[in-house]
Amino acid sequence: MFKKEPQIKALSNLKNSEIKKLLSTCRLQRASDSYSFPTQVVKQTTFKTPLTTGTVYTDENGNPIWFKEKFSDLLFPTVYTCWENRDILPVVLAHEHVVEEKLLGGANLMLPGMVPPFDSRSIKTAMVGVASTKSPNVIKAIGIVQLDLPSYSRVIGESGVAVEIIHHYEDGLCKALKVKIEPPENDQICGSTNEEDSSIEDAPIINNTVQEPLVDLNDISEELSQLTVEEVDHFFTRSLYYTLTQDERLELPIDASKFVSNYILRNLPPVNHELVNMKKTSWKKSAKFLKHFEKEGFLKLKGKGDDLVVVGFNKDKEDLKRFVPYRIGQNNGGEKTKPAESKPDMMSAISFYKPISSSKDFMKITELPPNKLFIQPEIKLALDSYISKKNLVNPEDKSTILLDDLLFTMVNRSSKKEFSRRIIARAQVLKPFISNNFTEHFQVLKPDNTFLFKHPLKGSIPQIHIVTEMKIGRKVITRVSNFEKFNIDADDVASLLRKRCSGSTTIGETTTAPKTVEVTVQGPHGPTVISLMNEFGVPTKWINFTNKLKKNKRR
Repeated sequence: MFKKEPQIKALSNLKNSEIKKLLSTCRLQRASDSYSFPTQVVKQTTFKTPLTTGTVYTDENGNPIWFKEKFSDLLFPTVYTCWENRDILPVVLAHEHVVEEKLLGGANLMLPGMVPPFDSRSIKTAMVGVASTKSPNVIKAIGIVQLDLPSYSRVIGESGVAVEIIHHYEDGLCKALKVKIEPPENDQICGSTNEEDSSIEDAPIINNTVQEPLVDLNDISEELSQLTVEEVDHFFTRSLYYTLTQDERLELPIDASKFVSNYILRNLPPVNHELVNMKKTSWKKSAKFLKHFEKEGFLKLKGKGDDLVVVGFNKDKEDLKRFVPYRIGQNNGGEKTKPAESKPDMMSAISFYKPISSSKDFMKITELPPNKLFIQPEIKLALDSYISKKNLVNPEDKSTILLDDLLFTMVNRSSKKEFSRRIIARAQVLKPFISNNFTEHFQVLKPDNTFLFKHPLKGSIPQIHIVTEMKIGRKVITRVSNFEKFNIDADDVASLLRKRCSGSTTIGETTTAPKTVEVTVQGPHGPTVISLMNEFGVPTKWINFTNKLKKNKRR
């Protein structure tokens, strides 16, 4: 129903009598006498889609809780209502990839994608919630059953639409009302049982995915004097994980001393290095530190004694796969991190690369999964391994390689044949290899080190566009657009600019494709807008400022 954002009118409060009547209808239709609205204030508005119109009801914060079509009395709870009221709908299960890739993309639920046995209430025309087998208590979609599901004991070989999806998480309705509620963990759903047991069982996962990035880095320097050897070891272990999974500068092979000084020490959190250094660890020396992680299966080393070279690492280690990035220190000095306290925390980004069809043969030879997203060091490691395995290093000049037929085709895909070369500098291989055979994706990390998007998005990191120009009548204005890609609300931007610039603001739409929300403020306020975007966590390098009042003045 909401494949595209519906047109939404302004919200208005329901009268107390209307709220009581609506609540009575909700309880009656869902056979739930214990249900109550999340807030005392309930609002309503109308929506319009290309196919239908109707009414949506929200809580006092504007989060949708129920909706219905214009000529129907049937009320649909939203996924947010289902998260707070686990038993309000019968639940049918589907495979994780079906829910995440198909249903949340707007498709209906097909019978082969479901997992029996089915709830006895999920008969034809019944309203059900759809959850994944991974999180069976978290309803991600709501729809109407099209088949008599309890009659199916198996789904292999069967066909047909099982559930027509009416509403799902992050659909057009959620986007139109700008809902920012994230799905709860499976064991946090209201009404779920064994909460204490599940929290104990999930403790290792929680430690890896939540607690680690939430270390208070601002206060950490004051607490370092209380750290044990084990805690200092933990800092260095985390720095190694960060280096192997996030640092795109890493090029192997590399001398052990350079590896530690240029990567391990630099990738520590913003700490005082006089208190957190290699001598404070249980290993004491860099060589022992590296040999320990070689024994654990993380690193591949060559050499003897203290004369070591890091030649590779094992990207398949579970600790690396589960690693969640954190914000690293700004420099190597312990006390020099203080100026950063006065600056707002900034977002950061990770670039991923997904192989396309032209890389199929290479992925097969190197035994890399074809559907995975890779970071650049992983691709470089696989490419180096392929070059070594095929003996492609030029014996006359080891800084160059001889491209075999496969690499020649992959590296020169976008080049004209007359300019293609068989011998190429090794340092120049990676860039065309990736750009010609992989599509770029990105994920943004918020200042608190949580992901901004549920899944990495296709493309490069978006840029916020700020333009200062003179309109007809010699009126100077400043326009800012594309900020909603970073979940920044247009109303907040307009309100803050109105106060800081002491000028009127308007919210509109860009005149060029693709159409995005644009805020305009009177006057030449480029630096002020940049400063505001910084406060929202967007670094200046992601901002494109054009001052048309002075030719070619760009920032």
